[in-house]
Amino acid sequence: MSTPEESEVLGLSVAYMVSTFLGEVEKEFGKHTDPNYYEVNKRMLFSDSAKGRKLICPRDQREGCSYVDAVHLLEKGHTAPATIMLSWSWHYTVKTVVFALARWCRVNGKNPAEVFVWQCALCNNQFRVEENKAKGQWESFETFKALFEKRMDHTNHIVSLMAPWDEPVNIKRIWCVFEKHMAVVKGHKFDVILPQEEDARFQKALEEGGMQPVWELFSKVDIQSASATSETDKRNILQLVDPDLDLDAKGAYSKKCSKLNAEVVSRLQQWFVRLAEQSLLERSQRREPIHLQAWANVAFLLETVRGSEENWDKATSMYHRAMDVAKAQGETETKQYAFLLVKYASHLSRSGTQNHRQQADFLNEEAETLFESLGETDSQEYAELVKNQAIGFGIAGDYAKQREYLQRARAVLERSGEHMSSRTYANVLRLIAKGKSMTAGTSPEEVMDLFRTAEQVWDGINSRYSMGCGALLREMGLYIARTDKARATEYLREAQKVLVASGSTQTQDYANLLKAMGAHFCDIRQYDEAQRNLEKAVKHYEKIRLLESVPGITALTDLGRVYFAQNLDELAVATLRRCEKIIKELIEQRRGSQVSDIGALRTKQGYVASMLQRSWRDRGPNGGASGGGVEQPQVLPSGSGRGYGGSRSGKGRGRGRSGSKLW
Repeated sequence: MSTPEESEVLGLSVAYMVSTFLGEVEKEFGKHTDPNYYEVNKRMLFSDSAKGRKLICPRDQREGCSYVDAVHLLEKGHTAPATIMLSWSWHYTVKTVVFALARWCRVNGKNPAEVFVWQCALCNNQFRVEENKAKGQWESFETFKALFEKRMDHTNHIVSLMAPWDEPVNIKRIWCVFEKHMAVVKGHKFDVILPQEEDARFQKALEEGGMQPVWELFSKVDIQSASATSETDKRNILQLVDPDLDLDAKGAYSKKCSKLNAEVVSRLQQWFVRLAEQSLLERSQRREPIHLQAWANVAFLLETVRGSEENWDKATSMYHRAMDVAKAQGETETKQYAFLLVKYASHLSRSGTQNHRQQADFLNEEAETLFESLGETDSQEYAELVKNQAIGFGIAGDYAKQREYLQRARAVLERSGEHMSSRTYANVLRLIAKGKSMTAGTSPEEVMDLFRTAEQVWDGINSRYSMGCGALLREMGLYIARTDKARATEYLREAQKVLVASGSTQTQDYANLLKAMGAHFCDIRQYDEAQRNLEKAVKHYEKIRLLESVPGITALTDLGRVYFAQNLDELAVATLRRCEKIIKELIEQRRGSQVSDIGALRTKQGYVASMLQRSWRDRGPNGGASGGGVEQPQVLPSGSGRGYGGSRSGKGRGRGRSGSKLW
């Protein structure tokens, strides 16, 4: 018999689950049945016929032990100290769990006989659990948490079973969300298991549904709304995460809970990106037919979720592979190929180099010719191309063309009759509204009508928690700030909630939002809040390789001004010197080239120099030349030389309050 300490971390081998446990379930329930673990518990884990019914439990020396202890006592060689801890839900069926674990062993090259799983249904003593339930007693939260952490620390490896992949039960259970959080905090290894049929559904979603189902999955992680068998457990976990949270206040917002959600989402994102990339490459090696859209979607995930230079290069490689596949399969005269060109062009334009910009223009031209030859100029894919071309014109400084092309994209989508269910339409309206907000003669009602219609689209397609909607709320907040600072704060905070919930904290959209929030809080003289947001913005731009761009420079200059406002002169000067050096290097790189951000860079160069000569304190919060994101908004005459484009290396002009890039 094992000791109480050994029993508490005892695991059951995957090989035994496949060979014996499944057979016992079929014997009890009948062939071809697949009960869930609630049903198995009643008839196999604490019933009179349960394997451990007559055996002594090593934990309390009483009759009736756990399933794993019974196997340990009766059948040697199938138990050992657990090597992985399973994060799952009792709603899952036996075959879902066992086959997923077996598949995980196979995919990872592990011997099922040497992988020992700690699974609460089989490893907790269900006789004691049911006895306590009958008495209305629950194991104290402190005891449960201590055992939970002991098992987690012992295995140092959490494996989370997610099924269905797009509606997993376990991310809605508070203990499961907390498990994932603790794995991140403690630095434990974390894997996700998808049953084979769910993996197939995920691959199909990459081809047919695009990325939206993936983003929507991330937005469902919310520890505050997660359920628990014990309400006391839920309250204790939430109190542990945020001691200041008012548990009785309905809808109370907690920054700490939001941070926890973001940590869990980030880990899930990383896993799904890895799965998508590996699966696509494996299918390609097996020469399986792969939809061209799948390549573009995986490339987008690589670029957006991870945000590193290595993964930007991987995304580029994905597009190259997709084009090679299309040529090999004779698909270069299809609408799918034209849209692949559009996506690749959009990817290249975000890198910001002049060479990539020219390549993107060439690809867009090729795509446009192909759409026209196929008679597909009324399609949503074509509208996406026209929208991207509009942004390109803004980057090049041709703002009249930019406005023209945005209206063309809008007209294409409205002719389709399905515009109110189109994400492209929502983004086009946002861009048009932003452009109109910067021109004289446009009424506030017209601008807000465009913004609100775009918001209706996001809500109508159940995509409130998406990057596009977050960008929209940011722009609405910046526009409303002209007349109502308090309401603008609400919009900007809502935009932050949306981007965090959708797992978009590694994107330029999030960096732009932090910069905009810093500018806004500086305007209303909440300098501590402004400093926090701008410091985060600078770190984000640096992380995604965009600090050496007009948006990144704007964040640095704004941060310098805020430091001066708080008498932090040394920090202010160091920040502005850093900014000065970046601007000088960028201007030198662009010398002799025809790029549209030279003027913006020179303006900022002069502005930084003036700030270094005269402190922000001496000039006051609204003094000095414009060029940073903190300046007062300006209304520009129609057709003036200020646009609303931007680029990864800043080939767009600083714009109004935030100078943020739109794409």
